[in-house]
Amino acid sequence: MASKALPILSRTDVVRLWFHQQGLAVPRGNARLTVSTLRNHLTKVGALQLDTINVVERAHYLTLWSRFGSFDRDRFDRLIYRDQIGYEYWGHEASILPISHLPLGRRRMRRFPPAAWRSRAWWPIYQTSAASKKRVLSRLKAEGPLETIDFEARKEEFGPSGPPGGSMPLGKEDARSLKLLWHSGRVAITTRRHFRCVYDLSDRVYPEGPTATLQQYEDSWLLQGLSGNGIATERHLTNYFTGPALSAIERKRVIRRNLRSGRVLQARVSDSSAIWYVLPEHLELLAHLSEPRGTTLLCPFDSFLWQRQRAEELLGFRYRIEIYIPAAKRQFGYYVLPILHDGRLVGRIDPKLHRDNRTLEIRSIHWEEGQGKDRCLIKMLRETLHDLQAFTGADAITLPRGNRHLGS
Repeated sequence: MASKALPILSRTDVVRLWFHQQGLAVPRGNARLTVSTLRNHLTKVGALQLDTINVVERAHYLTLWSRFGSFDRDRFDRLIYRDQIGYEYWGHEASILPISHLPLGRRRMRRFPPAAWRSRAWWPIYQTSAASKKRVLSRLKAEGPLETIDFEARKEEFGPSGPPGGSMPLGKEDARSLKLLWHSGRVAITTRRHFRCVYDLSDRVYPEGPTATLQQYEDSWLLQGLSGNGIATERHLTNYFTGPALSAIERKRVIRRNLRSGRVLQARVSDSSAIWYVLPEHLELLAHLSEPRGTTLLCPFDSFLWQRQRAEELLGFRYRIEIYIPAAKRQFGYYVLPILHDGRLVGRIDPKLHRDNRTLEIRSIHWEEGQGKDRCLIKMLRETLHDLQAFTGADAITLPRGNRHLGS
């Protein structure tokens, strides 16, 4: 019996579907943030990454603003922590995930720590004593929700640099126990106060429900990756979701299993020798997608950029987060936001919100070759910057020399 020919798709198909699944086909103009649109976004993309850096706005808020424009942050927090549309756990790093993901989260909790972590040199150093974990659980049971600041360092603990001769800052043992117990599912994050995690016993936070099987958990790497990316190669899916973190052998096994079941199909993409993968329902969707349009800015921790090699290969845009690079060696700036315009990454800005005088400073603007002179692009970027100004509560924008026209 002859094998069925693989569908041949264009790079335009790949990019259109990618933008559609990421909610960036018509950014900041297609829909407002509601219960329905938030749930839909979390389900498609898989997660909102959380990060402590707050140069302009918290990463998860900024990621949503890129798609929906300004929204009520307090209402979003209520939807997540009170109404439980989502929950905090490990997706792509620490993330807010849809509550429908919780069975998969429970599987990771049962298997914690993952094999990849157990082999790291820092893992045994980070561990805490059984006495510390018991102490933390006892206090939560008796006192209710607590933060790390509610726990004090004990005399017998190592100093801030960890064990003698070490260089890894460890912090308080009980605070580390809170984090380890969160990973293993004994405690949960019930809310945040000024972005600080508030922990409680998990059976007081998580709704009752099933635990995914190991196969379902492993398959989620592929199925969620294709949901968020559309048409993708194995390389493009690697590290999109880091929970689960699968080895190369495990990834290939998952792909074969889902190809056999028909849940995933192989495809060819013109001008590419790689094998690409797609969900069957996405092939049917392709005929109904139009060209991406609109302008926005992308957070460094946006799900669209989790696999930066994909952006480089499909859009010709090389992006690296320079936060952890010494200032003298940075090429574009500390907290650079790519400029997205009509389905292309056309440049990048380096912004900083000065909360003391309520000013949004744009330190620099860098255009990709051949960009920056389009009047429509300039007009749309001006509107985008003013929208970001309003969202961050700034009273004014300052712009680098030669770009004053963006503020008028």
